[in-house]
Amino acid sequence: MSGLVAIFGKKSEASDMEPLIESVKFRGTCKGMQTDEEGCGMAILSSSTPNKESDISAALDGYMVFSEEEGTVLQGGEGETRFCDLFDQEGLSCFESIEGEFAIAYFDKEGSHLVARDPFGVKPLYYAKKDNTLYIAPEIKALVDLDVPIKEAPPGSYLDDKNGWVRYYKVPRIIENKHLNLEEAEEKMRHLLFLAVEERIKGVDNLGVYLSGGLDSSVVAALASEISPDPISTYTVGVKESQDIEYAKIVAERIGAKPHVYKYDLDEMLKVLPKVIYHLESFDCAYVRSSIPNYIAARQAALDGRKVMLTGEGSDEIFAGYSYLKTLSSEQEITEEIEGFLKNLSKTGLQRVDRMNSAHGLDCRVPFLKPALLELVQQFPLDWKLHDSDEDEPVDKWILRRAFVQELGSRVAWREKQQFDQGSGSSDMLAAVAEEAISDTEFTRESELAPVPVRNKEELYYYRIFRNYYPESILPLVGRWTKTS
Repeated sequence: MSGLVAIFGKKSEASDMEPLIESVKFRGTCKGMQTDEEGCGMAILSSSTPNKESDISAALDGYMVFSEEEGTVLQGGEGETRFCDLFDQEGLSCFESIEGEFAIAYFDKEGSHLVARDPFGVKPLYYAKKDNTLYIAPEIKALVDLDVPIKEAPPGSYLDDKNGWVRYYKVPRIIENKHLNLEEAEEKMRHLLFLAVEERIKGVDNLGVYLSGGLDSSVVAALASEISPDPISTYTVGVKESQDIEYAKIVAERIGAKPHVYKYDLDEMLKVLPKVIYHLESFDCAYVRSSIPNYIAARQAALDGRKVMLTGEGSDEIFAGYSYLKTLSSEQEITEEIEGFLKNLSKTGLQRVDRMNSAHGLDCRVPFLKPALLELVQQFPLDWKLHDSDEDEPVDKWILRRAFVQELGSRVAWREKQQFDQGSGSSDMLAAVAEEAISDTEFTRESELAPVPVRNKEELYYYRIFRNYYPESILPLVGRWTKTS
């Protein structure tokens, strides 16, 4: 991806940013470091934006879409200039007119500063305060050496030096609109998804799309293929004879994409595992498992010269795609779980997407997390997401499957949901390694001593690696997969 680094303090100097930048230099080349006499400094790391100096007192990581110009995507200097103009006109209320995937920092001549993050936290942002100086960075590892508490910037919020963190966007609650018509709602949903993909690929050359052959990535790939003037390139990884490779081939042929397929084995998984955990900043079993194929796919895309990738992340959270939701006994329980997914997304699925791509200098964009799309879907009856059928259990993401069956074909559109590590065929391999490496006695002893729950031998295997890189002080920032995370 890319990243925002900033320092706001009375006595800080530009050199104070250099250790922060150095610790995440894999995210991209430093663009136009800016400082002022008051000790404010900002820099953007990017693999796609050329180095340049700017006299604009803002630094934008990512892109913005302004409501009065919906569909117009501004990034780099254009986005910074447009934001400064709007902020001068409307003040802090300007965020009501902005969406996109961004982190932004701003300072004025009087020494006041502002930091903000996009509605869902697609762009990463952390902060720490030391000696009356505020440090901003895109990853936890950049702030660890300050030896002070590190916090995640809340998504959909801005921080100014007068009011602290203020939430400008609240994720809408699930409230069924009984007046919705299925066909009209489906058509509007398709339009918003089309617009979301279009926004994220405007001006992008050599676009890549992660394609697992599952519903979500296939929808994104199909729309990108329809919009892009050139054939898109898709990236699929898995072990030999994995289902993802089989289904992704079907989709790539159907939409006329250029498929890139990479097969890996257990030895390669073990080789990249320490790098995955270092970049992921987590030891959670579910996220490490799914991060390994993410990491390998991103590596291949980067080797091919890709800069921007698309992913289907976010769809499971919005459309009730997780299988265990079907086992819950009430609509209220399911609703609470979905709202929990969205609340924690920035430190779970989105963290995985960001870290595995940024490790290779890639910017990965997330069409399903367009606010207008979520606001529509939150009004859908639950039956449109988990639809009762003649089968033993409800059909997940039913309205999304129904909406794109023509583009994808029935076999792909109605493919049963699988987690990324399951579809790629690697889900049980590392569990077997951990079982052999850790005795029952070791697991009991070490899990009892651990300051956080370590739920199985596989997770302990990852936690041992995690401890080599990170202190216990960052454990509160580690997202965990539970029913509501």
